[in-house]
Amino acid sequence: MNAREYLVAGAAAAAIAIVSLFSYRYEIRPAADVCRACQRGLDAGMTYRLEMANGTWEEACCPRCGIHYALNHPGAVRQMWATDLTSGARILARSAYYVEGGDVEYCAPQKGSVAREPQGVSVLTYDRCLPTLVAFRTEEAAQAYRRQHGGRVLAYDQALHEVRTQ
Repeated sequence: MNAREYLVAGAAAAAIAIVSLFSYRYEIRPAADVCRACQRGLDAGMTYRLEMANGTWEEACCPRCGIHYALNHPGAVRQMWATDLTSGARILARSAYYVEGGDVEYCAPQKGSVAREPQGVSVLTYDRCLPTLVAFRTEEAAQAYRRQHGGRVLAYDQALHEVRTQ
């Protein structure tokens, strides 16, 4: 090899090293304003916050996605916080009351369950965010929401069971 070939090989090796260092140091992370479970946008009135065992926080678009995330990462979640739908206040997930179902789909796609596509008709058979699960500070607020929008009121353990079995 002559000096020019050594120079080209050295430049190539240096470029590979720089790119490798950059990609290691600045790994691509999901945007801070998307759900960690389904990658949809976050809505301040529905956000479910997860305090991780390592001291960091993760956010999910709704209680259903947050509980899914916790179930799929056992031991990684220290504490969970729901957002009270009526006040926007954070409340401990274990002390919240939840309404499952109802006629409002907050974070699910709004295009409906049937879509016409070039290759044929597509039918939505599963969506992680459905049926809707919303949180309330008090059982009275959950019952009032249920009377207006339908669904059923659940305590935390019941909501956890429903998410686990669906």
